[in-house]
Amino acid sequence: MKIIILLIAIAFAPTLQQQTGAGEDPDLKVVKFSWAKDVQKTRLIRGAQNPGGPITTPIPSGASDLESRKTDMHVMEAKAAVSAETVGPSYQVRLELKNTGPKAVKGLVWKFQPTGGPEDHEPRQYLCLLEVKSKEKKVLEIWTPFAPVKVVTVDARQDALKDGEVIINKIEYADGSVWKKTGWNYRLPPDSLKKLSEGTCSTF
Repeated sequence: MKIIILLIAIAFAPTLQQQTGAGEDPDLKVVKFSWAKDVQKTRLIRGAQNPGGPITTPIPSGASDLESRKTDMHVMEAKAAVSAETVGPSYQVRLELKNTGPKAVKGLVWKFQPTGGPEDHEPRQYLCLLEVKSKEKKVLEIWTPFAPVKVVTVDARQDALKDGEVIINKIEYADGSVWKKTGWNYRLPPDSLKKLSEGTCSTF
């Protein structure tokens, strides 16, 4: 079975997308979030709804700032995970979303922020291609080698929203407009979302 993984290089070039708003309350609401630990035959990130597709790695932008260096480290970590001969734990993440706004959603960037944990824990952000029509509910399921929390003491968490919150940082709409959370200033390559298939995610 073919598996898709995309390692996102953060670029700080101006975006060409139309931004319609920014704030703290996205119209894409998180209804439920859960995860379970398991062992898979591969350590690649894949979408549970559509796991097919080629393995691709875009060329980094070459920027030398701190954020780019952090991204390079994430890329190296992910490559090491892919090439590892031994199979480590993987995590099935399930995210239920509802589009409460008038426009159809094409994709989103999100992360899970635990309520507590080590100070050096930096939650992974996920860029996902997921089409959600107005007033529609949809479930996103992915396998990832990255634990939702820094220290995993259980094999499953059916209601992980008790332990933290899912933060949506960016929403891309079908009409080309974009919503961003206030203070979130990452710039991703403009074709990042196009490299994904429906129901799959990449991480940075």
